Amino acid sequence: MKGYNYKKAAQLINYFAAYNKGAINKMKALKLIWLVNRLHLRKYARTVTGDTHYAMEWGAVPSNTKNLVESKVAPESLDKQYFDQYLILDGQTITSIQEMNAKVFSETDLEVADEILKNYNGLYQFELASYSHYFPEWKRFQEKIEKSGSSYKMDMNDFFENYIDDKGLFNDKKEDLEIAKELFFETANA
Repeated sequence: MKGYNYKKAAQLINYFAAYNKGAINKMKALKLIWLVNRLHLRKYARTVTGDTHYAMEWGAVPSNTKNLVESKVAPESLDKQYFDQYLILDGQTITSIQEMNAKVFSETDLEVADEILKNYNGLYQFELASYSHYFPEWKRFQEKIEKSGSSYKMDMNDFFENYIDDKGLFNDKKEDLEIAKELFFETANA
């Protein structure tokens, strides 16, 4: 998959909201998308949303989705119109207003989303933000962020680095990661 897929991003948030009784905190949704993208990339050599991720003060952020959620895209754009059909942002809460359209997803997209929800949905947004600070893609920029408060584009190579925690989702065999990494960059540069 090349480029950002706003339909998958909107429906992934919708999926998370449905899992959380119809609404989800904005920061939590963005952190869960980052985790879904990270895990799917490692297992299947592509992210779900095709997002560009940034290291920011509050951790890893899928920036295209953040801009979409926060209406930092043209209101008449297709991506914003699509988002507004399914979701509403009120303060820091994203509420589902229409049932999720699962047709945009592959089987593996939903498999990974379920795995992330099972393991990380119980954390609050600030717990997820702190948690993201332990990952190599954020740690690379920690000093710069602490000094400047700026954001930095994450290197997708870092998503293939292991992070070992009690969940064990991001601790894979080096050989498997090398294959996924090679496939990802071949497809990205094709």
